[in-house]
Amino acid sequence: MITKRIFWLFLFGIACYGFGALSVTADELYGIAQLYGPSAVYYFPIIGARGLWDAWVLVFSGMGVCFFVAVLSILAPQTPSAKG
Repeated sequence: MITKRIFWLFLFGIACYGFGALSVTADELYGIAQLYGPSAVYYFPIIGARGLWDAWVLVFSGMGVCFFVAVLSILAPQTPSAKG
């Protein structure tokens, strides 16, 4: 039982860290867009260079996934178990 709660707490921490890292990236993309306009290219460390629109889509999709995982990790441990 306690290991299950630790798992959800760990998952919540990862989701919050991911959301924070991606929000910093979104702020960086906003600065790049203001400076270079819509034709700018953003370089992701793992997947390489992407256009600004692709980068926005990837970052905000990732933020959505992190938010969903964070909410799930809050709600899932509160559901009653069916051990009856």
